[in-house]
Amino acid sequence: LTPTPYTFEGYQKEYETSLAFYLDTGLTEEGFRFLFESQSYYEALYDEVTADTPAIGEEIWARHILVADMVTANVIYQKVLGGEDFGALAVEVSQDPGSGVNGGDLGWFGRGAMVAPFEEAAFALENVGDISEPIQSDFGVHIIQLLGRRESPRSESEYQRAKDLVFQAWLADLRAESDFEIFDIWQKLVP
Repeated sequence: LTPTPYTFEGYQKEYETSLAFYLDTGLTEEGFRFLFESQSYYEALYDEVTADTPAIGEEIWARHILVADMVTANVIYQKVLGGEDFGALAVEVSQDPGSGVNGGDLGWFGRGAMVAPFEEAAFALENVGDISEPIQSDFGVHIIQLLGRRESPRSESEYQRAKDLVFQAWLADLRAESDFEIFDIWQKLVP
């Protein structure tokens, strides 16, 4: 297959078709042009802000023990610190149906794959074998052990998510530095 050349006539036809759709919604041709112009500016800004986002991401290999409450977690945490086998305890007491039977093994995962409190605690572990203190999440209380750390190429969706996070952080910084106020009138005007 060869690419179809994009001619002026083809562009004009596509423009007329799109314009007709937007005119039916009540938008003027000037508004239609502004819509696409502002989208082009947004995309250029997004590309500029996220240009340095690395295509390689950090991954960790971890296992965990999930229990319902902090009291139980503290008892298990003391057993692990006392030298009991982490994997055997995970098989025995973990309430995670997916990883519990595998000694708590979660495999390799990157940032954004786990709930925030779990992810923060897991990525904060520095050395292979390190064990986190019990961490509360929406799923229960976790005790996490780091089994490995590596850098690997991000998948397309992981790379896009990383760029989105960079852009959202940049926007949050701008908002924090500004002294403007957003009035969300939309919710008040739309039933």
